[in-house]
Amino acid sequence: MARLTNEEDDDMMKAVFNLCHMKHVLVDSTKDIQILEDTNRKCLSQISTKDKRKTLLIKEQGDECIVNVAQGLHRNQRLQQDPKRKALQVTGQEAIYAGQGLTNSNVCQGLFYGNYAPPNLPPVPRLRQFIEICSQPFEKQLTFSDVKDDQSRLAMSKEDVQKRLMPLLNENEDLRRGIQVTTYDLDGKEYPMVFKIWVEKIHVLTEGWKAFCHDHKLVEKQDFVTVWMFRNAATGSLCFVIDLRRLPVLETIKRRRTRRN
Repeated sequence: MARLTNEEDDDMMKAVFNLCHMKHVLVDSTKDIQILEDTNRKCLSQISTKDKRKTLLIKEQGDECIVNVAQGLHRNQRLQQDPKRKALQVTGQEAIYAGQGLTNSNVCQGLFYGNYAPPNLPPVPRLRQFIEICSQPFEKQLTFSDVKDDQSRLAMSKEDVQKRLMPLLNENEDLRRGIQVTTYDLDGKEYPMVFKIWVEKIHVLTEGWKAFCHDHKLVEKQDFVTVWMFRNAATGSLCFVIDLRRLPVLETIKRRRTRRN
């Protein structure tokens, strides 16, 4: 491969960073797709034709990237037509923050315990491509009834459910009948559960919750769960992700509201 001048090297690096960024963005115009295609060709033009395997590999990755962005454009346009979901759209930059364990400083957080602030999207890399719209996370300190075998449910506060989860529901999804959902831990393990409401006031995740408790050896008061709910872009079904952290506490503590400036 011929040695590049400093100016050519700078152009090449900009093109690479542009390509990497565009791969994770839901673009909103065909112009952005054209920019991505031009960037792809520019990157490929700098690769030696002698190294055919590398050229073929990058070409395949570039083609896949273009297809993904085109699909993202179609999905983004569909979401923009629904005002109810417009505020909940997932941006590519937030997905990058979640994958790196970082958070977006411009997003207002909900209720959490102490100074804890989870990412806006669940940090499970293999799920990132399936997240179409996602709720803001919230946290709960587990109670005795949450981990009791004969209860087998995670109870969630009415405030958290109404503010964070209800906006994602479709008109045909009825909590009184129960909604079949897939719940994931941070390792990506699946637990089939049912999201429903009991006696018109208690919102719960039930059925597979007992297996989740046993697998993670959950303890009342000491264990705190962070909950996200998202809609699967491929199937349209609802999914939950639950993260865990254990604190050295022996009594119920209060949550405090934290906001990011």
